[in-house]
Amino acid sequence: MKNTGPPAPRLARIRDRWLSAVTDALQDDQLVVGAALVGSLGAGRADDWSDIDLLLIAEDAHLDDYATADRLPKGPGQLTFAIDARHNGPLGTRAVSAQYVVDGLPLWIDWHIHPVSLANWPSDSTVLFDRCDIDRTSATFSEYLNRGQHESSTPKTPHDHKAMRLALVPVAGKQLARRSSETAQTIEFLGGPHVSDGDWKDHLAALRQLLDQFAALGLTDSLSAGYAYLEVLEEALH
Repeated sequence: MKNTGPPAPRLARIRDRWLSAVTDALQDDQLVVGAALVGSLGAGRADDWSDIDLLLIAEDAHLDDYATADRLPKGPGQLTFAIDARHNGPLGTRAVSAQYVVDGLPLWIDWHIHPVSLANWPSDSTVLFDRCDIDRTSATFSEYLNRGQHESSTPKTPHDHKAMRLALVPVAGKQLARRSSETAQTIEFLGGPHVSDGDWKDHLAALRQLLDQFAALGLTDSLSAGYAYLEVLEEALH
């Protein structure tokens, strides 16, 4: 089912510009065997609010080289948050979740890094480039991720968890843009107030209150981008 948030062309332009630059950088890196869009963009059901999920195929010997945001291309944006997310993928793979700020607005990227020895293109992916004719599987990306045993989670500090919740505030905003029933639950998960039956203005106020709580972290770039995102959200919902 296609996502149905209201138009937000500024977000789409930022996302497309970032993706174009990063695709060029990946193609210039000969240790990257291939790359594909997965998630809603890969499946052709994205809207202006959609984030980016990238499946990157690397040579087996260099898999761990790409398990850090410092090794991955940043595109035109500034990296403001990154966390090891390998526990979200099957054994033998790596993952990084990251927030970049482009033109003052946040962009969430889930990087999925798989070795070429385990590689298949999921049925609902859009291949950006492929240097060695990787087979396409009949499994969807979700099925592909959830097969077999998963990687163990890496240790996270309390600061890591707080920084992640700050970076995820725009994700709750995306849910609000789409009038998702999960919005209130996500706001509470991030540490915000309970707003079960409120209209979108109540949820938006709760998201701003949530950002205020993160001011003490000192992550000014991520915080400012979060407030700017909520301004875009308010304009789109009016």
